[in-house]
This record gives sequence, structure tokens and C-alpha cells, in this order.
Amino acid sequence: METQFSNLIALAVPIFFISIAIEVVAALIMKKDVYRFNDAISDLSAGMLQELVGVFTKVLLFGAYVALFEWVHRPKELVPGQGYGIPVNIWTWILVFILVDLIYYIFHRNAHNIAFLWGTHEAHHSSQEYNLAVALRQGAFQRLFSFPYYLPMAVVGFSPLQFMVCSQLNTLYQFFIHTRLIKKMGFLEYFMNTPSHHRVHHGVNPKYIDKNHGGVFIIWDKLFGTFQPEEEEPHYGTVKPLTTFNPIWTQLHYFWHLIQLTRKARGWDKVRVWFKPPGWKPDYLGGKSPIPEIDPATYRKYDPENTPALKAYAGIAFVLTLPIFLIMQQSKNLPLSYQAILAVPVLVGLAAAGGLMMRKRWGVWLEFMRVLFFILIVFAATYMLWPKFMVAATVAASVLGAAQLYWLVRHFWRHREKFA
Repeated sequence: METQFSNLIALAVPIFFISIAIEVVAALIMKKDVYRFNDAISDLSAGMLQELVGVFTKVLLFGAYVALFEWVHRPKELVPGQGYGIPVNIWTWILVFILVDLIYYIFHRNAHNIAFLWGTHEAHHSSQEYNLAVALRQGAFQRLFSFPYYLPMAVVGFSPLQFMVCSQLNTLYQFFIHTRLIKKMGFLEYFMNTPSHHRVHHGVNPKYIDKNHGGVFIIWDKLFGTFQPEEEEPHYGTVKPLTTFNPIWTQLHYFWHLIQLTRKARGWDKVRVWFKPPGWKPDYLGGKSPIPEIDPATYRKYDPENTPALKAYAGIAFVLTLPIFLIMQQSKNLPLSYQAILAVPVLVGLAAAGGLMMRKRWGVWLEFMRVLFFILIVFAATYMLWPKFMVAATVAASVLGAAQLYWLVRHFWRHREKFA
């Protein structure tokens, strides 16, 4: 059951990239400024980090649903082999699809109103752009906090298969509403979540904050008072703009902010800062931060100046992490200890690409580490799989790595005063 249906998202990855390519071409034709290279790389890096964490948690999280379902309902099976739990039919498929979306709305709304949950979700909102690539910019740890919301469905008796398929269909739908190129969608605007509705959700204009939390359906927002139609074009991002392309810090920085607040707070306020809405502080620390109006005349996106050549190099550093990432994704039988080892060069490569796009000296040092990991992995892979090609492959990888590092050192030395 799981092997057949648990990889709907993985199967859709080619469709995601084809759709992004179509959007890029369409934006060029329509003369709309929709993508920035550094921001798009940051989007994809966040998506890869989410999947890296998923390698170690997906089985656990879905396993919790299955285990609870089996524990509650298997003892009720009166006739062996006749099944247990709520029957699987067309009506329960529809019901589960609706329930999954309602529960997603509840979690999503809580994630915008409870600080520690916002820390797991904030990465998705951190881009100041709005395009299909932003849909892949997800919180790496969000699933760890969202999955308990769905466990009551297991207690009630809804099939794990139905839950798994419907939750992935919910995620797939949401990918396609992250675009600025589609305006209004007619009668669908009344009950479906559309690009227009979801643009509002990503807006930092005060009237757009914490609105339109639905996944597939917008009816939940209309029923529970969190609906806001799109009026003027939103400005995107977070109230306090994120100023980094380091994907690891993107995932962790809000938790560090909460830790800093906890250190300064007194008494029970040390606990409250984790459960109050984002922006809340005790009065003696300044009180709740106001949400400022956006002034188009002074609004600037985080876009550090960089040379085209270094941007291109950062793109190469990012691309060279993909083969290792794909090995982890496709090697289901690879022990978790091996996958953890492979995760290290992926993390280093993603952080290095982000650091280089910001012209940080630590990005240069991380790139040295990435190249070293690249050579070692080529050596190890050929040693295990094609030992007679081991020497040739390692020499080729070493030559490529040396060429990359020569170019990087040369570029760094010529522009060293611009590296922070």
C-alpha cells in the first residue's frame, strides 16, 4: 500500500520543474519580473532541506497514524480478513479529502498564531517573491508538528491509505496556486483557494496578515472569519524581512529569536513567548511589535549586489549537490546511518551556495568543504559499484574540483574587499 501511493509528491517533481520553466517563459513573454536567481535557489534549497528531514521522519510520522489506527480498530475486526475501520468507498474518499483540508486549515491558522509553530512554518513565507518555486520553500520541521493534528482521523477509523493519498493531493494542489500570472478565476473564487486568495495569504500588507489559511478550499476562511479578498497587489515576505540566503539559518533563525526572547523574559513570560502570537513581547520588553504599512517608495527587496560570475558559480555549487540528494531520495534500502552521512555534503553544499550568493567569506570555506566531499563521494561510490573505474573517476573529480577552487580563489582575491 505505502510503496504504491506514498511517493505521489516524488512522482510529481518533474511536473513541478516543468511548470516552473513554463512560468519563467510566460513571465518573460508577459514582461513581468517574477523570478530572481538568488531567491529561486533559496526556494529550491529549502525544499531539499524539507525532503532531507523527511528521509528520517516520513516513515515515523505515517507509521504513527498506522499504529494508532491498528491499535484502536484491529481488535474490533469480528471476521478475520473482512477489514476494519470505516469502509473505503467513494463517499469516504470525498469525506477524507474534505477533512484533511479542514484539519490543514486548523493547523495552518495555529501556525500563524502560535510562535513556536510559526517557527516551523515561517520559512515558507520568507521569500519576497511569489512564484511556483516559492511553493517548494517549505519549513523543514513543519511535518513534525502538523501530523498530530491528523491523528484523530486514525482514532475515528479512516484508512491510512485514504489519509496518505488525500494529504498528498492537498499538497500537490497548493503548489499550483503560487503564481502571480493568473489573476481571478471566476466562480471558483467563491469556494476554492486560488492564486488570488493565496497571494493575500503571503502578503505583508497589514490588512492581508493572517488571512486565507485554506489549502484547497477557501470556504473555511469564509466560515471562520479569516477571509480577505485580494485588492491591491500584495508585498510578499515576512513583516521583518529575512536577510539571508543560507537555507539552514532560514529554517532556524526564528527559533533563535524565541530563545533570545526567553532569556530576556521573566517568570511565566519565558513560556508565554513560545505560545503567544508571533511578534508578542511582554510590556517590559516593548510589547507587541506593530505591523507597519508598506511604503512603495522606500520598499526594497533583499538582493545583495553580486557579480554574475559568482552567481553562476553558486548555481553550479547548488547543482552539484543534486546527485547526492537524489541518491538519498531514491535509495530506499540504504541504511539511515549512510543516509545521514550523505546528508552532510548536501547541507554543506546548500549553505555554501547561499553564502556565495551573499558574498560571505564563510561561504568560500564551505565551498572548499563541498569540493572535498564531492571527491570523497566519487571515490567511495566508484569503489563500491565500479572499482575498476575508481582511479579514473577520482582523478576526474579531483581535476574538476581543483578547477572550481582555482576559479573561486582567483575571484575571491580580486574582489576580497567586497566579501564580508
